[in-house]
Amino acid sequence: MTILLRFKKYTIICLLCLLIFLTGCGDHNDALESVKISPIDGKEMVLVPAGEFIMGTNKTDVDNTQQKIGTVKPLYLDQHPERRVNLDAYYIDRYEVTNEEFKRFMDDTKYPDPPATWVDGTFPAGKGDHPVTNIIWQEALAYALWANKSLPTEAQWEKAARGPNGLSYPWGDEYVKGKANVGIEGAKATVPVGSHPEDVSPYKVYDMEGNVMEWTLDWYEAYPGNAYQDPRFGKKFKVLRGNAFQKSGHYFLDAYRYAFNRTEVPADEFFENVGFRCVLPVPMKK
Repeated sequence: MTILLRFKKYTIICLLCLLIFLTGCGDHNDALESVKISPIDGKEMVLVPAGEFIMGTNKTDVDNTQQKIGTVKPLYLDQHPERRVNLDAYYIDRYEVTNEEFKRFMDDTKYPDPPATWVDGTFPAGKGDHPVTNIIWQEALAYALWANKSLPTEAQWEKAARGPNGLSYPWGDEYVKGKANVGIEGAKATVPVGSHPEDVSPYKVYDMEGNVMEWTLDWYEAYPGNAYQDPRFGKKFKVLRGNAFQKSGHYFLDAYRYAFNRTEVPADEFFENVGFRCVLPVPMKK
């Protein structure tokens, strides 16, 4: 089945799931627990409290690394400027969505087209607790809506990863080799979610540095106050956040390890090292 047909099928599923999501939004008015279990997909979610956090960076490519490695865009400039952003409270999945969880979604919605690496409608043996990959953005969104959730915005993802004080990495401001399944130094493949207990953010969210990159809700657009102009900005590409295992390429370099890094890709493409997690906004009190 072509990617276009997959996209059309999931458009229909998304509309149905959106109706479920909207009718279920009123069920989340209980007190703000620090941890809750999502009733549909059973995933553990952690609270990210309301308030400000530091988003973006003012770093520049002082070593002219872009020209040395031949990247399409300048390093860091699309992540400017560093600024304070205020967010309402929300819950975020502690771990990335797994193959087993995505299979449950597929069975419930009767969706017939599994990820590319699955055989006979199911994931490879022994990979149930690995993050699901090889899915397009629309499929990730459809799962989120089925679970009465959403994909995280860039801001929600970044706050959950960096904490309120804008850490460079989920665990701190110094990169430590081996803390995450990232680049060519790790497994060069997915590993079970939570396999790297030190790859954890201030809010106790795991695998935000490594394992797989993650789809977000947002289009690839300039941040407010950024004078940098890129013809790729606009409603053309969706943003991936985080880093992942790599087999080759330039994503294992230092510039791509920061928790403020952004990667833009077409929404209708899928990758072996891209998955997702979901968020659940906390309704405002009336």
